[in-house]
Amino acid sequence: MTKASELGFQIAEPRGDTAQYDVVLDLGGRFISVQVKSTFFQASNLKPGNFVASLFHINGPNRRYEQSDLDYLAVYCIPKDIWYIIPSAVASRKHAIRVCPGDKQNQWEPYREAWYLLHDQAPAPLLKRGRVDLYGIIKDYVPAPRIKRKE
Repeated sequence: MTKASELGFQIAEPRGDTAQYDVVLDLGGRFISVQVKSTFFQASNLKPGNFVASLFHINGPNRRYEQSDLDYLAVYCIPKDIWYIIPSAVASRKHAIRVCPGDKQNQWEPYREAWYLLHDQAPAPLLKRGRVDLYGIIKDYVPAPRIKRKE
């Protein structure tokens, strides 16, 4: 996730192939799980410019990602060098995500380069041993940098 690193996110990768996600982003005590899917596949039955990313899980041919498996789905459209950051609540139970960069009628276009979602809707910070609240009590706590939304 070079792009996430360039944007200032701290990244960790789970060891082995047993996790339901590919990376974890650490936002100063907030941990977000992200499943990354990349695609260059253009379906022949769709108009040109539509790219499809399968959402079937590695743990089985008929296993789709559920909302509880991850926090966000990051779909990378390789030929266009464009990312879609989609909350799991929106992406779960889909068989595939069909993105069409630039097509305002495509349901996924609002999530194009939506890196700000990772900050705005991150889960509550984890309580650490001996600490009560990462927001106000830890003197050296510095929140993660804000990413401005692209218009």
